Amino acid sequence: MFLFGALAILIYRGLLGENIPKKKAAIWAVILAFFYGASDEFHQLFTQGREARIRDVVFDTLGAGIVIFLIYRFLQKLPKKVQSILKDLGFV
Repeated sequence: MFLFGALAILIYRGLLGENIPKKKAAIWAVILAFFYGASDEFHQLFTQGREARIRDVVFDTLGAGIVIFLIYRFLQKLPKKVQSILKDLGFV
């Protein structure tokens, strides 16, 4: 679940690097993580010993959504010094 949160963070940071507004970057990060999770489950249809589950796609998307929500909403409330460090790292 939170592995897709890490994926969403990487997508979010990449989109911010392309000068996409934060809100759009956050939305696209979750959407792209969803599609990656769905494609992973589709691939499992053809893998022996594995089965595809919609539930897994839902949990993957929830993980991405929760992490992006926490970053998007709560990083802005951190002290300015912490925000400055995170900005240097590309999170805000």
